[in-house]
Amino acid sequence: MKHFKRLIAMLLAAVLLLSMMTACGSKKKPTATLTFENGDEVIIYLEPDQAPNTVANFISLANSGFYDGLIFHRVVEDFVIQGGDPNGDGTGGPGYTIEGEFADNGFSKNTISMEKGVIAMARFSSNGENSQEAYNSAGSQFFILLGDEDALQGQYAAFGKVFSGMNILEKLAMCDVNSNDKPREDIVIKSIRVETYGVDYGEPETLPAQN
Repeated sequence: MKHFKRLIAMLLAAVLLLSMMTACGSKKKPTATLTFENGDEVIIYLEPDQAPNTVANFISLANSGFYDGLIFHRVVEDFVIQGGDPNGDGTGGPGYTIEGEFADNGFSKNTISMEKGVIAMARFSSNGENSQEAYNSAGSQFFILLGDEDALQGQYAAFGKVFSGMNILEKLAMCDVNSNDKPREDIVIKSIRVETYGVDYGEPETLPAQN
């Protein structure tokens, strides 16, 4: 009987130790809540292991209130919904840029597939679609894919994926748009906030804004 009790105690201790090791070794992904004016919410899990500076940049902007009140200025049904521009027309940013964390820019660590629900940084291409300036031109604008887009793989810094609320984005994408793919009625972001679960991801490394 003593041996049996001792065996049970050892097994319980082993289970407890394993659970403690698992808890210590795991870290919750930072979670972004995108809230629209009507109260609808989209939950997005971010991937700092894949795109650390991009995630740090998004967290910094979101939690400072940068995105509050901005619109989704570009919507293409079954393709993409894009926002984060303070100018509301695809020309604006936060006053700086960040290096593109994607394969075509020499950043091989990011292996997120460009599939439906993925969030990635938009970038400017006025200096040439595949130039170094274009690769490092992202700032605050982001897009969420509404379908799988293999052709974009390795060309944009993907940094997370929608966990819930994809149906909300798909419904919004059915809106009426003008010739520039801008919704005729504004789709307004009430707020974006990121829960980091006590982890400090720091401020992003930035580059001077491009003219």
